[in-house]
Amino acid sequence: MLYITKEGEIVNTDPTNSYFDKVNDLLNQWSSGREVFELKTSGSTGRPKEILVKRSQIEASIDLSRKALKINQDDLFFCCLNVNYIAGMMMVLRAAHIGCDMIVVEPTSNPFDSMGKMEYLITKNHGKNFFSFVPLQLQTILESDQGMKILKTAKVIIAGGAALNKSLRDKIFELKLPVFETYGMTETISHIALKNVGQGQDYFKILEDVSIETNTNNCLRILSPTTENEWVQTNDVIEIVGKGCFVLKGRADNIINSGGLKIQLEEIERKLADHFQWPNRYFCYGKADEKLGQKLVLVIESHEKIVDLTDLTPVFSKFEVPKEIFFVKNFVETASAKVDKIRTINEFVSY
Repeated sequence: MLYITKEGEIVNTDPTNSYFDKVNDLLNQWSSGREVFELKTSGSTGRPKEILVKRSQIEASIDLSRKALKINQDDLFFCCLNVNYIAGMMMVLRAAHIGCDMIVVEPTSNPFDSMGKMEYLITKNHGKNFFSFVPLQLQTILESDQGMKILKTAKVIIAGGAALNKSLRDKIFELKLPVFETYGMTETISHIALKNVGQGQDYFKILEDVSIETNTNNCLRILSPTTENEWVQTNDVIEIVGKGCFVLKGRADNIINSGGLKIQLEEIERKLADHFQWPNRYFCYGKADEKLGQKLVLVIESHEKIVDLTDLTPVFSKFEVPKEIFFVKNFVETASAKVDKIRTINEFVSY
C-alpha cells in the first residue's frame, strides 16, 4: 500500500513492490511540470495503441470531474486501478492536482484485502472517500460484509471499463450507494458522462462544457475541453433521450449479420441480464458460420455448465436465441482488467 498525503508525505508498506515505483514516477512527472504524457488504450475492442495527450487536456478532465462530483481537498482518493492506463492514471493525477490525500494499492479483484491494519485510513474518513473500480472489483467487494461496510464510507464511487450488470445495479440501488457509472475512453481523457446508478438513473448525462451529437449511423460524436474542443468520432451507438442525456446501445462493430438479420450483441446481453441473475461474466459473439455467415454464440465464464440452450428459448425471439453456449474457466483480461473478448474467443472457443 502507498499512502501519500496532500503535503507530500509517503508511507510505503511494501517498498520492494515495483508497481509503486510506477506510481511515484507518474507523480514526479506531474510535479515536474511535464507537458505531454503517453497513454495506452485498453485493447478490449481491438489492438491496443498509444496516444499522446497534453497536460492541459488532463487538467481539463480533472476540472470536469471535480465540478461534477464535488471533489475537494478534504477528500481521500483510493486508487486500485492500473496506473499505466487512463482510469488509474487519472485517479492519481486528480488527487495530486486537487491536493488530496491518496491511497494506492496494486490492482486485484478485491483491493481492500491488501489494506490489512491500514484499513482505518479509509474508515476514519467517513463521507469523504472517493473510490474508483471496474465492475468485477465492485461486485467482489459487495460479496463481503466488510467490503460493504467500507463502501458505505464513500462520498463518491465511480465504476467503468465495462457495463454494470443488472444484478450489480440492483444491489447498488438497494444499498443506496453513491455509485456513478462512467462513460469515456482514453481519447477523451477519462469520463465525459455519468450515470447515477445509486439513484436508479438509466441514462448517461454529459458533464459541463461537453457537447454530443450522432452521425448518420447513430454513433456518438464528442466535443469537450478534454479533446481540445475538437469533435471525436466514436464507434458507440447511442440514443439521445434528452438534452445532454443518452442511452448507450452498443458498439457499431458489435452488430453481426446472421442469415441477413442484423443483431446488436449488447441488446442480447441486456435481455440475458434481465432474465437471468448469473454472478458469472458473459458476452455474446458472432462466430463464423458457413450457412449464416455469422452465428450468435454466448460465452460464459464458468467452471461448469450453468444454463442450457433450452433455458434461453422462452426469453428470445427465434432469431435472437444463441446457437451455441461455450463455458470458459477464466476469461482473458487486458492489463486494465477488461475482458479481452478476441483473445478469449481465439484461445478457448473452437472453430
